[in-house]
Amino acid sequence: MKKNVICYTVFMKKIILILLLFPTVAWAQPALEFTTEKHDFGNVIQGTQLEYTFEFINAGSDELIIKEVNTS
Repeated sequence: MKKNVICYTVFMKKIILILLLFPTVAWAQPALEFTTEKHDFGNVIQGTQLEYTFEFINAGSDELIIKEVNTS
């Protein structure tokens, strides 16, 4: 019985240690934050070339890597 209690105690200490370390790993992420998320050009004559720049920052604590951009 005493051996089971010791094993259980060691197991619980490992679980607690893992749970304490997990938030630091989980929170170290990039976070893309836009100043504005959409833009309306209003009425536009067909064939007019338009341009708008969306500004953003990495509000996270890890490096942000942009691999692909798609427009709609």
